[in-house]
Amino acid sequence: MEKKSSQFQTLSLVHLGELSATKTYNGNIAPCSEVIETKSYYHTLDLEDRYPGFESVLSIKGSHYLGYPLKSRSGEIIGVIAVLNRKHIPQLNRLIRILELLSVRTAQELERRKSDTYISHAIESVYALSHSLKEIHRLTTSHFESIEDLFSGYLKTGLQLFHFPVGIISKVSQDRYKILQIEGESGDLKQGETFRIVDSFFAKANESKKTIFSEDILSSEDNLQKTSFFKEFGFLKYIESPIVIDGKIDGSIGFFSTEIGGTPIENHFIEVIEMMSRSIAYEIEKRKAAEEIKKIKLHQDGDYYLTSLLVKPLGGTEIESSNVKIEFLTKQKKEFSFQGKRGEIGGDLSVAHTVYLRGKKHIVFINADAMGKSLQGAAGALVLGAVFRSIIERTKNREEYQNRYPEQWLREVFDELNKTFESFDYTMLVSLILGLVEDESGLLYFVNAEHPHLILYRDGVPSFIKTKYSYLKIGATLPQDRFAINIFQLQIGDVLFGGSDGKDDILVHGACSGEHFLNTDEKLFLEHVRRREGDLSGIVRSIQQTGELTDDLSLFRLEFSPDRQEETILIKDGFEQVSRFKQEIRKGNFVAARTLLENAYELNQHNLEVLQNLMKFRIANNEYEQAIKYGEEYLSLKADSNHILLSLSFAYQKLGKINKAIEYSERLILREPQHLKNTTHLAVLYGKKGDFEKAKEFLQFAIESTNDKDQLEKLEKYWTRIEHVHAKQKRKVFQE
Repeated sequence: MEKKSSQFQTLSLVHLGELSATKTYNGNIAPCSEVIETKSYYHTLDLEDRYPGFESVLSIKGSHYLGYPLKSRSGEIIGVIAVLNRKHIPQLNRLIRILELLSVRTAQELERRKSDTYISHAIESVYALSHSLKEIHRLTTSHFESIEDLFSGYLKTGLQLFHFPVGIISKVSQDRYKILQIEGESGDLKQGETFRIVDSFFAKANESKKTIFSEDILSSEDNLQKTSFFKEFGFLKYIESPIVIDGKIDGSIGFFSTEIGGTPIENHFIEVIEMMSRSIAYEIEKRKAAEEIKKIKLHQDGDYYLTSLLVKPLGGTEIESSNVKIEFLTKQKKEFSFQGKRGEIGGDLSVAHTVYLRGKKHIVFINADAMGKSLQGAAGALVLGAVFRSIIERTKNREEYQNRYPEQWLREVFDELNKTFESFDYTMLVSLILGLVEDESGLLYFVNAEHPHLILYRDGVPSFIKTKYSYLKIGATLPQDRFAINIFQLQIGDVLFGGSDGKDDILVHGACSGEHFLNTDEKLFLEHVRRREGDLSGIVRSIQQTGELTDDLSLFRLEFSPDRQEETILIKDGFEQVSRFKQEIRKGNFVAARTLLENAYELNQHNLEVLQNLMKFRIANNEYEQAIKYGEEYLSLKADSNHILLSLSFAYQKLGKINKAIEYSERLILREPQHLKNTTHLAVLYGKKGDFEKAKEFLQFAIESTNDKDQLEKLEKYWTRIEHVHAKQKRKVFQE
């Protein structure tokens, strides 16, 4: 007999020479308990009186009983060997010794059988666990189109592994237990049904967050007999594990049976179902994250689409000119798709308009690169485009802005853009080329704010245009004390190229090394222009053949090609008269010289040398009105002449037209802020106007810009004089 807890089971029962079936009985109604209690042999002559029910258990009559304990190697009693007889047992002591000897061998055999059973069971468990792990691995590496397919796959696999007829995956919310998926012989239990948690078997697991199971609900001490799962559906056996997401129970996976027995619930079952629950939790989290990412991307693409719609009308060309032709080509790095519509978004912006300044047509253009990727860059481009469009509309509709000189207008545009972006406190910065081309003459005014150099394509040869004055990005503090504009005279047939640094930042594939490297040679773009002979689309193809774009790319091509043939305005008509004029000047014959110049002017009013000398001659003779006439005509033909600007300012000063004199002098200082003579002249003009603060500002700048002792002495004397006049004026105002 083998003892299992309070139960005994006969391993071998021989009655009258025949082997009987094994029996299981309660040890409390058997004499074997006396053997266990005393840990020694037990003998009784009145068995029927002491254990009256024992006879019916074994179906054997007998009043004499002798039992001897079976002890393990550690001394633990693991069973009993006994003799039951109807009559007195003869030679009791001898029989006890025999049982003692038999007990040792029998106990050893019993232990061996237990070990074999344990090893066999362990091997079976390892095999079952190995098989289960393979199945779990198959599930985790399988692709399921939907979460429902995934649930079904896990449940079907669990039914095979655990040998249960019903599998359920539930969703737990507050006090509700909802069946999301059910597989197997579910009977009346349906997918989508909802219960109170207390009506399921899951209440305890919901509190402990641990796997729960029961081999027999009827013997359970958890009041599971009161649940709907027991009363309505008759489940008697189950194992269920919580699905935990972010530390909270999201649901469960469980397997149920309406019968007890069968395959027992072992430790590896718990390990496997917990692996299932973790894997399901991971998949739910992953799919939720993917769905959230999808929603975010959809929202982001919607933002991209809306922003691209807002930016699009702010770019492009809206010029009216037969002399200047301009093309833009933009390829933003970020591409997107929204509701079947494909688009791209980035920080590059190119725009061109026609404006009239001082009665002359000008083509204004911007090529800009707003800092940041995708939406951030596009936001910068949107702000820039909106502010610039506002400036253009204001210029077109208000005469006061149309009366600005090109230099003044560019300064105001640049200042307004810069102040707008300064308000973003360095979170939005923009590099750009801001250019203005006089339509008739081809004179180019431009400002470079940390943008790649302009390129001149002339007679088939590309080269960089020197940028004398440049600035930090729009939105950053200017490094120079004074604003200055670059000027360049375009000739007929000249082509300008420009673009963002995306045209240079190419990831080039090394032919020999096989490695990729970022291009740092800005002259590479010159080669693209030369190779493609100035064709914009061809240049882009050439760039893409060289390597991979790593940034937004925007390019522009501006061609100056008026219909008229270039006029020779420096020589030909009037040349002889100019030559003779110079001879007469050397002789001191000023009246004759003047007559020769006037004759030359009558022959060719476009001869710049004639106009320039007439202006000098008139100023020398204090004929300032006539000097201004010739100076203005000169500028209408060649507006890049700085010495003419200064001469005109001097002439206007002599006529007492101080404001007009200041206009020309300030135009010059915007072109050449280091022009000492003009700076000093401008200080004098502001002094005459009575604006002493301005006068002192320009004087201070002039003093800081020269090392000439004589010049410094003159400037300091004028400073003292300005200070004296200014103080005198203040006293007069105070007395009044």
